[in-house]
Amino acid sequence: MNSWSTIFWLLVLVLISYVGFKVVPIYYKGVLGIRAVCQENADIYHKYGRGYVTTSISEALEDMGIPADKRQFSITTGKEAVFISIYYHDRANFEDYYVKDFEFEYECEGVLRSVYR
Repeated sequence: MNSWSTIFWLLVLVLISYVGFKVVPIYYKGVLGIRAVCQENADIYHKYGRGYVTTSISEALEDMGIPADKRQFSITTGKEAVFISIYYHDRANFEDYYVKDFEFEYECEGVLRSVYR
């Protein structure tokens, strides 16, 4: 009876590992990754401008492993602030038996000028 218990828990561990390898990278990119890219670029917008920030966001997301067809971002400037919004969607496919879609969106704000009078 002890061997069946061991086999059961081994299979559970393998299943958890398999799901983890599929889902954890998606959550890492969606929760931590896009937040860091968004806030970093919102903070430097006042120094480098729209063109640099647009290129920087695209490169950072590409380096993170988020291709252009799975992301969208927008940069909007207000009177005293810049707003950057990043949307990321991905799909975890479990051997065509179960498919789960994930969507992440984050918006951050940065100053438009570094010195105010």
